[in-house]
Amino acid sequence: MDLSVIQIFKDLPPADLKALEKIATERKFEKGETLFHEGDTPDNLWFILDGEVKVFKEYPSGKSAIMGIYGKGDSVASVAVIDGKPYPATCQAVVGGTAVLMKRPDALKAITTNPKIALEVMMDLCGRLRSLTAHLGSMSVQSVIRRLSRFLLRMADQMGTEKKGAIHVELFLTRKELAECIGTSFEVAVRCMGKLKEEGVLEIEGKKLTIYSRAKLEKIANSD
Repeated sequence: MDLSVIQIFKDLPPADLKALEKIATERKFEKGETLFHEGDTPDNLWFILDGEVKVFKEYPSGKSAIMGIYGKGDSVASVAVIDGKPYPATCQAVVGGTAVLMKRPDALKAITTNPKIALEVMMDLCGRLRSLTAHLGSMSVQSVIRRLSRFLLRMADQMGTEKKGAIHVELFLTRKELAECIGTSFEVAVRCMGKLKEEGVLEIEGKKLTIYSRAKLEKIANSD
C-alpha cells in the first residue's frame, strides 16, 4: 500500500510511513457496498486509496442528503474516531476501489504522538469546516444553476480528462444524487442541466459529462 497518496500523510518521511503501514489494513470495496452505517461504533479510521465513496444521512421521511463525496487521498470518519461517538452518517461506495483502515486506538496514537500528523488532521478538519460553511451559505443565497456549475467544476478538477478542447468526466452519481449534493430537487437540477446544454456549455449522456466551455461554466459559477 502507498500511504503517501493520503493527504494527511503526504509530507511524512519514509520512516514514519513505514511505521503507519504496520498498523494499517488494506481493504477492497465494491460499488454499492456500505463501509459503515450511521450509528455504528467508530472502530476504524478510513482512508481512500482509489475509488469514490459518498457519506450521507437518511431521515425518517425517507429522504436522504449527501454530506460529501470522497476519493483518492481522502480520510473518512476522522471526527467520529477522534471524539469516540457513533458515526454520524453512512458511508457507501459509489464505485469500486481500495481503502486503508486503521483501528481507532492505533489511529489516535498516531495522531497524538506525531505532531505532523496532528497538524495535518487539524488542517483537514478546518478545510472541511470552511467548505461546509461555504456550502451552507451558498444554499441560501446562490442560485441552483450557480451551485450546479460549481459542483460540476469540482468534479472536472477531481476526475476530468481533457481531450480536443473539452473536459470529459465519467459520472458516478445519479441525477437524484447530484441534486442532493447541491441541495435541490431532481426536477430543478434536470432543468438547470438542460439550460447549460442549451447554452452550449456542456452535455450529459448517460454517465458521461462533457464540458465544452470551462470558461462559460466558471463565469456562471462565479456570477453574482
